[in-house]
Amino acid sequence: MGDVDMQKFVRDACDRWNKTFNSGDAVAVARFYTKDGKVLPHTHEVVKGTDAITEFWSGMIAAGVRGHGIEVLDAQGSGDLVFSSGRWWAEGTSEDGKPTRFEGTIVTIFKRQVDGEWKMCLHTWN
Repeated sequence: MGDVDMQKFVRDACDRWNKTFNSGDAVAVARFYTKDGKVLPHTHEVVKGTDAITEFWSGMIAAGVRGHGIEVLDAQGSGDLVFSSGRWWAEGTSEDGKPTRFEGTIVTIFKRQVDGEWKMCLHTWN
């Protein structure tokens, strides 16, 4: 993949992820990750594997997180790995019950699978 192709690939992958998350389908969101994929949220927990990732995103969706978006700032890679960095945002409810906007930075690593499909093997943010 050339630099331009990597940027487009990651933007398209993030757009699909956002659309799926915003539809409220945590099972479909978990399909974006490798079977042993890891989600590392700001809480410092390690969420590993399809079942745990499904449960994690189910909880976020049930908590009312919505309107998720990602702006890809950089994407690079070599061989079977592509990594990206960017900014994310979402809407939800603060601890005091008021509507709020959450935002931060994000890093994702995609790995090409044996069948040629690309999936996230690591997803972290603050």
